[in-house]
Amino acid sequence: MFAEVVLSRVSRGIDKIFHYSIPAELESRLKIGHQVLIPFGSRREIGYVVGFAQKAEVKKVKDILRITSERPVFTREQVELARWMADYYDSFFLTALRLVMPPGTKGKEGRKSNVERRTQEKKILRSTFDVPRSTLQLALTPEQQAAVDAIVKAIDARTSDKFLLYGVTGSGKTEVYMQAIAHVLEKGKSAIVLVPEISLTPQLIQRFSARFGDHIAVLHSHLTQKQRAQEWGRVASGEARIVLGARSAVFAPVRELGLVVLDEEFETTYKQDQSPRYHAREVAFFRAGQHGAAVVLGSATPSIETYYRAEEREYQKLVLSKRIDDRPLPPVEVVDMRKKGNFLLSGRLRQELKNTLEKGEQVILFINRRGFFTFVMCKECGFTIECPHCAISLAYHSEERRVRCNRCGYSNEAPASCPRCHSSSIRYFGIGTQRIEKEVADVFPAARILRYDRDSVSKRGSHETFFAAFAEGKADVLIGTQMVTKGLDVGRVTLVGVVSADTALHLPDFRSGEHTFQLLTQVAGRAGRHQLPGKVIIQTHQPDNYVIRTAVNHDYAAFYREEIEHRRELNYPPFSRLISLMITGPELKKVIRISEDLEGFLKKRWEEGVLGPAPAVIPRLRGEWRYHLLLKGTHLGKMRRAVTDTLEKAVIPAEVKVAVDVEPMNML
Repeated sequence: MFAEVVLSRVSRGIDKIFHYSIPAELESRLKIGHQVLIPFGSRREIGYVVGFAQKAEVKKVKDILRITSERPVFTREQVELARWMADYYDSFFLTALRLVMPPGTKGKEGRKSNVERRTQEKKILRSTFDVPRSTLQLALTPEQQAAVDAIVKAIDARTSDKFLLYGVTGSGKTEVYMQAIAHVLEKGKSAIVLVPEISLTPQLIQRFSARFGDHIAVLHSHLTQKQRAQEWGRVASGEARIVLGARSAVFAPVRELGLVVLDEEFETTYKQDQSPRYHAREVAFFRAGQHGAAVVLGSATPSIETYYRAEEREYQKLVLSKRIDDRPLPPVEVVDMRKKGNFLLSGRLRQELKNTLEKGEQVILFINRRGFFTFVMCKECGFTIECPHCAISLAYHSEERRVRCNRCGYSNEAPASCPRCHSSSIRYFGIGTQRIEKEVADVFPAARILRYDRDSVSKRGSHETFFAAFAEGKADVLIGTQMVTKGLDVGRVTLVGVVSADTALHLPDFRSGEHTFQLLTQVAGRAGRHQLPGKVIIQTHQPDNYVIRTAVNHDYAAFYREEIEHRRELNYPPFSRLISLMITGPELKKVIRISEDLEGFLKKRWEEGVLGPAPAVIPRLRGEWRYHLLLKGTHLGKMRRAVTDTLEKAVIPAEVKVAVDVEPMNML
């Protein structure tokens, strides 16, 4: 018997399994998942046992020196998941394997690890979210009941069914999730519930804690490593059987998985932007297949690909067509900004703001940008102030009087004169959350304003603070970027204003129309969710665009019909599959040369469609030049093999990196 070991460091040359013999004193102890010390060449290395074999690939097999972890850090099932991810997303096996290891494992490599977390350790996050526990389940509408019945049937049958829970905003999708999870617990199984943003977890934790108490574990990136390790341990021990969290919570070591929920499944944050560039939805499908679990994808605005697969009956479509208690969706009014002046807020929106504030109700203002102004330009020579490391304009932040790159974080004092022509004709253009905040404060000085964007909520715990302050009525106006469109459920919000609906409509991304429709529909759904009626005002320069027109009518079906035809004409997903290659490096000539070489290799292996190479939309980022190649076709497996074969044979300098993104969500 030989141990199959993967090294704890990665490169293409050593991304494979190595065989080691097992000393007699370790035979009874060594298991899959153990961290071990091994001889490798003239050095000693840390590795992980991923399997056992009867035969070794080489004649001279060396012994494992010792076990360096007190317990296995992953299971055979998790090894299968990591192997699939490495193959599907063209990543190193170890990189995928690290995703299923307990938090902090990498830091313990080379020394004896601590004993795994014990259940008597102090529980985290409980005091923050304690609410009175109630086992009471709400009465369901007929549509909700039909959805719960279908999901429960699949859970009991262990058929790994996939569901699209397509429900308008405020239709009670969360109650469907919770009643299905209650059934999972009754069967002695576990559930994973994913949300697209960590900002959504506080309110979700409150609702789930009230129903399920200490069965809940929370996993997301804003926890400390110690907190993550404690929660991971509670899941692994079986103490916690419901996992709530963002994307990476899909890897939680649950026992007897019965259900996975992806709330707002269309969100691009479910796609990892570093290797392995996995999508949580696909990982959920694989894990569900391992356990015979059901997967529920919930949204009022499903991704085009998901809705298409539901229409093709690959997924079961469950529909919630009405809000709870038949509350109407808020009426939406369009303001044509082509006829307005220089103010960000139209007269119509200002009037509704005034009316809402006078009634003591709350307002959400949405803009899809940060900063005070979008860019700084010299009116004399036309020079735009750009980041010295990235080929994008710097945004002006008024509170600091500085310009900042929203990509790499570079900042500098706002210039008083043009760096090129030295003119004093520096002007600020565009819109941002800070500028809206100032305009609202100028017009309504008594209004209590919260600005909710990544600049203002960057510290750990600040999401919870903002949500609590607004939910408790400590602010009248919430101004925010995309985060305010996602899941906020505040009863006194009766007005939603979209300051500019067009910001992302014409980005060079085939999903730009879809993303804009989803944002508008989601933010509109924050108004009038309880007893008070709501209203939505959308300011736009393109009132006749089909995206704006269908969003105004809350008409996803009409939007889908138009959008799917555009996709069909251009042969974009769901009618094709994509693989993106981003080639980056500090020297432009080398990046171009490698990009052209890769294009030549790929075209010999994949004749169906290789687009590029071409400069990326942002051609330089953090000091690195960026070129882009795109494979388009119908057979993803063959496309992946073409890419893998190309990268194995191509000679690529160490300073040039090639990032492979299978089924990319971001085309910029």
